[in-house]
Amino acid sequence: MESNNGANEPRDANDKEVYRCRLKLVLLGESSVGKTSIVTRFTTGKFQRNNATIGAAFLNKNIRWVDEDNIYEVDLEIWDTAGQERYRSLAPIYYRNTDVALIVFDVTSSNTFQKARSWVDELRSYLDNEQGKEIQLYLIGNKCDLEHESIAKTAILDMCTFKEVSAKRDEGIQELFEEIARGIPTDKFILQSPSNQLDVTDNNCTVMLKKSFDDLSKNVGCNYC
Repeated sequence: MESNNGANEPRDANDKEVYRCRLKLVLLGESSVGKTSIVTRFTTGKFQRNNATIGAAFLNKNIRWVDEDNIYEVDLEIWDTAGQERYRSLAPIYYRNTDVALIVFDVTSSNTFQKARSWVDELRSYLDNEQGKEIQLYLIGNKCDLEHESIAKTAILDMCTFKEVSAKRDEGIQELFEEIARGIPTDKFILQSPSNQLDVTDNNCTVMLKKSFDDLSKNVGCNYC
């Protein structure tokens, strides 16, 4: 017998409740590993070679998806930091209240991978001493479109999630950020109402997620190369 109360039917988008949260994400790593290229590819869909970042660059991006019951929106506050040694002392400024950290290295440069470990150790030390909270920590190997040898990552993999991407060829970039957004616990989201709204800067842009969570949770590794 068919039910007439519609209790099991998906709710119309106009009737869904909107849940929203703000997420601070910081990119760390040595100079020229492609941190800015990753951010540019994600936020604009374009690839461009960039000059070295001075200090840090900041921008917002909004990720939004709809399930059977609700609408979820994540306001990503992205901090793209400089990798030059002379700016290293500024890094703790950007660690404060961080929810997600991407430690980026160049897969064609073993030196940048070795330096990635020091970034991980420094961030962990700061969090233990100053913040006392757990964050999502990703080790990102950029430039996987270039020929490279496999790097033994065992020493770091027990501390963070590893992904390989290519900002140049747009491989794994979108999936990476979507996986981060989908991985936020639901209790971190706030039900939106006229009296409870998160401010979004004017340079905000929105990405609608179309893939299922199962697709997004698969390894984003360099299967595209």
